[in-house]
Amino acid sequence: MQARAAIVRLRLGYTTLRAHLHRLRLSPDPFCPWCRTTPETIEHFLLQSLRFHNHHTAVRSRLFAIAITTLDLPTLLGASGIHPSRQTAFLSLTCAFLRKTGQLPRL
Repeated sequence: MQARAAIVRLRLGYTTLRAHLHRLRLSPDPFCPWCRTTPETIEHFLLQSLRFHNHHTAVRSRLFAIAITTLDLPTLLGASGIHPSRQTAFLSLTCAFLRKTGQLPRL
């Protein structure tokens, strides 16, 4: 249930990531707490943050194993352009990423 709610928040852009909190004036700065110079956006968090590099690599490997070579937000969030038969697999990978990184409660 918590993972499903996190996916909805990520899709809507309504998260507790610093870039969003900063726009709401709830954070003094928008920057990733680990990278320090890059805004902590959803894209940065799920695809680029150095803190989660090993996890990003694992997700890429799993996507490649099922013949998906594109790693982007629409893919990870099971966007409407994704065939329904594959959406569950993508969302499962994203939820696993959130759990393994310990970031699920943070969203």
